[in-house]
Amino acid sequence: MIRSTAFLLATALLATHPAGAASDSDKGIKFNFENAEITSVLTTYSNVSGQKFVIDPSVRGKISILSKKNVSIAEAFDLLSTALALNQFAISEQGDTMVVASTRNIQRSLIPVLRELPPLKPERMVTMVFQLKNASVEEINKTLRILPSKDGEMTPYAAGNQLIVNDWVSNIHKIAKVLAEIDQPKSK
Repeated sequence: MIRSTAFLLATALLATHPAGAASDSDKGIKFNFENAEITSVLTTYSNVSGQKFVIDPSVRGKISILSKKNVSIAEAFDLLSTALALNQFAISEQGDTMVVASTRNIQRSLIPVLRELPPLKPERMVTMVFQLKNASVEEINKTLRILPSKDGEMTPYAAGNQLIVNDWVSNIHKIAKVLAEIDQPKSK
């Protein structure tokens, strides 16, 4: 009970591309942290963005985000999502709330399933379904099995000739580029 209460009390709002006040976006915000507690950085972001998020109790540690110049709220979110990813934490949008938890927990239950490439930023975990047109999914899986990140997974779905990939958006983009090159009609 105490643990779930602590989990619920650790709320603050965080959005993928939050809409800050016009004056904040005009001048930008200071978002510079060296070896700072993750929860402190999340709190700072919450205070300037005006949005909320829920932090899993396992989210602990320190991150550094070095930016001597002011950044927009959207840029701050991109920096924050990348810093969290480097520490095996991910952010998942759940309605108007963002959930911050370990990459594995996010990957198992809180990521969207997509058929179109999402924007490259912010860094986040997604499930992407690639429909292969020319190549066999079994051959593609054998060839590309090393491409997912250490947090990612790739699963072939032979019946639909589809490749299902759970991974960071940045790695999904890399896999999509490779697939575009190799899923070509065979020359005769």
